[in-house]
Amino acid sequence: MAEGCDDMEKADRQFENMLIVARERLLRHTPQEVSRKAGVRYEDGMYLVDTLGKTVSVRLPDCTVLPQLSNWHTLTLLHYLDLADGAPPSGCMISFSQYKDGLVRGGGLDRNAELIVRRDLGVLPPEELARRCLSMGAELLPSNADFCAHFSFLPRCSLWLKVWFADDELPPSGRLLIDESAPHYLTIEDAVTAGSLILDALTGAQHWNT
Repeated sequence: MAEGCDDMEKADRQFENMLIVARERLLRHTPQEVSRKAGVRYEDGMYLVDTLGKTVSVRLPDCTVLPQLSNWHTLTLLHYLDLADGAPPSGCMISFSQYKDGLVRGGGLDRNAELIVRRDLGVLPPEELARRCLSMGAELLPSNADFCAHFSFLPRCSLWLKVWFADDELPPSGRLLIDESAPHYLTIEDAVTAGSLILDALTGAQHWNT
């Protein structure tokens, strides 16, 4: 039991160190540069950022995020503001394994997303799946799939959920895809976090939403 507590405390310290580094890196940029490259507003000493259907503020210089997001969502948001280079979204969907340096981490998320669609999301009534996606600010789009939702995880970082519902011969299937331009804004670790946060929210899991 004590060993488990020690591991949790170590993980908490490691995460806090990552947050400290992310804040320091963000403060190296001018607000004008970040606003232009990340596609966010800067007003009254804070960035205003749209993420999954809500608007949050990132107040400088302590980088406090309000309303509060989960730890991993917060870290990914700070990384996005730091890494953004202003590249326009391509509108071209790729798998996470096709992401830069994504063969291992990205491939793992691809397989996990396919499992979650087959086991959890693809068995939902289409109306319920649509409700869950819309509650996260998603846009429902026509597609070659039975169901397609576009998520604006951050202003210039888009993800798509595509689902084919079961028929008489095949079980449900689907994929979570990301914009080809996302490496201009997120590392593969950040991109996997973004995808995992969306899947968590859609299924009600809490693996990343802590």
